[in-house]
Amino acid sequence: MNLLIFKLSPIGDTVLFLPVLQAIRSLRPEWRVTVFTTPVCAALYRPFLDSGDIVAVERASLQRSWRNPWVLLGWLRRVRRLRPDAVLLSFDQSSMARVLAGASGAAVRIAGMGSSVRWRGGLTDEVGISAGHSIAEWEWEMARVLARTSGLEWPKGPAVPLIAGATGSRAGVRPRVLVHAGASRAYQLWPAASYIELAEKLSSDCEVTWINLPAITPRRPSAPVTVADSSDLTAFIALAGACDLFVGNHSGPFHIACAMGVACVIPTGPTLPACDPPWNRDRVRLLRRSGLACMPCDKLVVSPNRCLNALSPMACLDYWTVEAVERVCREMLAGTRCGADLPRSE
Repeated sequence: MNLLIFKLSPIGDTVLFLPVLQAIRSLRPEWRVTVFTTPVCAALYRPFLDSGDIVAVERASLQRSWRNPWVLLGWLRRVRRLRPDAVLLSFDQSSMARVLAGASGAAVRIAGMGSSVRWRGGLTDEVGISAGHSIAEWEWEMARVLARTSGLEWPKGPAVPLIAGATGSRAGVRPRVLVHAGASRAYQLWPAASYIELAEKLSSDCEVTWINLPAITPRRPSAPVTVADSSDLTAFIALAGACDLFVGNHSGPFHIACAMGVACVIPTGPTLPACDPPWNRDRVRLLRRSGLACMPCDKLVVSPNRCLNALSPMACLDYWTVEAVERVCREMLAGTRCGADLPRSE
């Protein structure tokens, strides 16, 4: 089998997809697999693929390639040269990914049902999400269709993603806390000032590391909080692998920390529960306010990218005080260090 995968997605969605690639490499190591991904996420595929089988391209660049016939022709030639037997496109890939899949010559082309694309062709199979399933489980069922076409016995459910560099030591006298105040969209952000105050409070008896994100918050917590420049994904993974607790928004860094088995406290606003990782649930506290009619404003495929609550903007995240989040962090640290089970959400 010669398999081509299009997965030009944000970090979190890429982590949710990794179990599919893990399983394919484990069950069929002889298959050739080529993945189109973003430059940021390329590091997540390196444990499974040779560098020549990872095609790193910015999502917007591929989406807009139809505007330049020579660029589009270059991508068409590259895909045709791969001679794929099958193409897997996930649920969130662009019209251009479908065009390339359709022109690839592959007999099998699978994607998620309901994608918001201008051109809806190029596929042989569309797989819908089942009620109660997470996105990770949806990706898994798309791969099951691929497995069925190739006679491969597919496992029941996805395993925990393997994150390279997840072997850092967490032993120490004081708990280690990693704080990441960023996210890909502004309306997913618990206030940066709240994260700064939280980091300073926790530093009284914890070793706290603050990920420096000048574009989101030019301010930094005061000493003894340590400020770290996470210049790339590999650097962040190394930091996360050595901590006892990760605190941040519902974002790609959270998905990485969760997959690594790190305890997590996550103030959560508009994000759908389907986007939550289905693994290591006993080590995650998602602070998701209940009772708001506007929640969740995110949709499965197309999201508004803004708060829809005109009467009380950002009520979902502003609900969580620094004191409340600090309390949950300390509960998690106590539970993590004594091995106690903790509930998944507040």
